[in-house]
Amino acid sequence: MYIDAHNHLDFYGEDLNKALTIINENNIETLACSMDEESYLFSRKLSEKNSLIIPAFGVHPWRAHENYNKLESFEEYIKETSIIGEIGLDFHWVLEKERYSLQLKVLKYFLEEAKKYNKVTNLHTKGAEDEILDLIKKYDLRTPIIHWYSGSLEILKKLLDMGCYFTISVDISYSKLTDEIVKYLPIERILTETDGPTALEWVNGEYGYPSYIKNITKEISAIKRLPEEEVKEVIYNNFKKLIEI
Repeated sequence: MYIDAHNHLDFYGEDLNKALTIINENNIETLACSMDEESYLFSRKLSEKNSLIIPAFGVHPWRAHENYNKLESFEEYIKETSIIGEIGLDFHWVLEKERYSLQLKVLKYFLEEAKKYNKVTNLHTKGAEDEILDLIKKYDLRTPIIHWYSGSLEILKKLLDMGCYFTISVDISYSKLTDEIVKYLPIERILTETDGPTALEWVNGEYGYPSYIKNITKEISAIKRLPEEEVKEVIYNNFKKLIEI
């Protein structure tokens, strides 16, 4: 079984049925991360008919300014979700600095809830890697998943020491940094992700279907010099450990 530990199924629009067919035919267990309440309910409904879909509830930092004033209404979703995500900070793509404090408010709420309910978190860290590291320490989070890390190797090593797992995304073989990260990380801390159809478009212009997870697994295998089936199995076991928590 393949693992897509970070996808946004609501991004597929009219191509959703094709994406779901690919997930089923290729046996891809898929963590459907949310941007907000609406996208979580969308993924949760899909999961009711498809055991390969695992809905995750969170508020993306890009949507923090739209959700900071209704956080208390989210507790039931947090209690029922297997993993909290996508949550985090983005001080790179978000140019409106006045929104940073709202991102932090939303993130701290989710981290408090994660601590309360012993939930794994799926974290967006773009341009805020130091801040995320400090928050993981502060809240003593258990085995966070760092989504598509692109910060320094120095911070990566500290996050690894804190027990973090890391998703390797569609820029593998396109990004020297991502390839270096794969070389450095132990295979027991690696997960794979596609991040929805638009992520691959951003990398090479190609619309990204869930089957691209096979390419990512193959590239990890080549970099780590391990048999592809072994990489696939280890990544599956890594994810299962997190879900069981």
